[in-house]
Amino acid sequence: MLSDIGVGIAFLAGVLSFISPCVLPLIPAYIGYLTARASGQAALEAQGGNASLSLSRANRLAVFLHGVAFVLGFTLIFVGFGMLISGGFSLIVGRETAAVIGGGARDLQTVLAQAGGVIVIFFGLHVMGATGWALRRLVYDVNWTGLGKLGAALKGFFERLLSWLYADTRRHVDPRNPYGFLGSALMGMVFAAGWSPCIGPILGSILTVSLSANSSGEWWAAGGMLLVYSLGLGVPFLIAAVAIDQTRGLMKRLQKRMRLIEAFSGIFLILVGYLLLSGELARLANVGGGIADFTYNLQECTVSAFRGEIAWGEHGACMGAGHGAFLRQKALAKPAQSAEPTPEAPAASMLPTQSPPEALIERAIGTEVGLKAPNFSTTLFDGSTVDLRSFEGKVVILNFWASYCAPCRDEMPFFQSLSERYPDLAVLAVNTVEINPQAARQFAADLGLRFPLGTDSDNRIGRQFGVQGLPTTYIIGRDGAILKRLYGAVNFATFEADVRTWLGVAGE
Repeated sequence: MLSDIGVGIAFLAGVLSFISPCVLPLIPAYIGYLTARASGQAALEAQGGNASLSLSRANRLAVFLHGVAFVLGFTLIFVGFGMLISGGFSLIVGRETAAVIGGGARDLQTVLAQAGGVIVIFFGLHVMGATGWALRRLVYDVNWTGLGKLGAALKGFFERLLSWLYADTRRHVDPRNPYGFLGSALMGMVFAAGWSPCIGPILGSILTVSLSANSSGEWWAAGGMLLVYSLGLGVPFLIAAVAIDQTRGLMKRLQKRMRLIEAFSGIFLILVGYLLLSGELARLANVGGGIADFTYNLQECTVSAFRGEIAWGEHGACMGAGHGAFLRQKALAKPAQSAEPTPEAPAASMLPTQSPPEALIERAIGTEVGLKAPNFSTTLFDGSTVDLRSFEGKVVILNFWASYCAPCRDEMPFFQSLSERYPDLAVLAVNTVEINPQAARQFAADLGLRFPLGTDSDNRIGRQFGVQGLPTTYIIGRDGAILKRLYGAVNFATFEADVRTWLGVAGE
């Protein structure tokens, strides 16, 4: 599968992912952070007198290097955690150890995002000057003598903190200060920990290979591709850093309004920090729903043209029909291959075997392939409730989606057609990380979806199944065991054949 992608295609897919609505939560947070730094640098340049020209040249490179540090921090978490929680990691350390490390990695990612939220809130207050006001009140207005040695220690701590934060502002934006770059890398790590990507076909293929790798070589190769994808995604962020640097001249001309600029920057960073702390950062992607289809189709149609799946002359038609719909139309338009014999019905020994009831009782529960899927209940769009166990006896497509997720919109009509064609196939689509329930209902109405649509407003079910991006799909067998886990939109060319195998249906 990776040989079909190539390094260049993975890098291109990463670059084009920048325009995806799912990357939207990262862009304003990143710009807000760098703008806050640039405004501080502009203020110093305005006060620098004869030294302002040399300081300006140094800061021009510094803003770009802060962007590099942010991208490297982001890449470390995106690639590192992505590989640690993948099934292929079990080839390196063993299945049981991998399960423990993977679970710990998910928990650590959550803790990192929440701790980072506190840091971002503090940074926002710092940019606004609120921390300086509070610290000055604590140092000069509070009488600490009544607490004895403890009071003296506390006052000394607040004095040192005030001095470090405000007494020498130049040190914090000095391009020679390595700690500033570590801070930018930390910001990148924090935002990556709190981010949930929309998984298109390229990223989905890479993650699926890492999940189902049959050798350590495949697992490492998937990690290399994930690194290339992440670096491609970082290119537009570096371009944005250069663009932000160009605004410093404007900021110097707006010195009279600098306090207002810093106030807005600080308020925005506090909002982003709250979203990180509450695990709601991904919900910012909801506001990009209006451009989701356009940006997704632009990304995937362009990649398909580079891969030779469509001709460049078909790019406009692909954009108009939608990437997934256009590929399905092309597949249907192909003439039947008369030389290919109709597949025979599989022999009884080739069909999935039904486990006896005793085996079902003893089967371990988990979210790895081969384990019995954990049960859950969800409230459907019509107000009724359903639990996963009620579908036992059928093959289940358990899909996690959101209305702003363009790959989700691409594959949903396909799931609907499969559910109509195969009576023993059930589709349960769980709507998660959704800020606007009405948008989700409109999504379902627009696509004419009639299979059960569940709700997961607090992401409880998503966390239970370790969902890191959308869409994520689990295939669950008749006995409740997980047959396959897929990241990203399914492969329309091969998925139905897999469904027929899981159902034990003869080929057509």
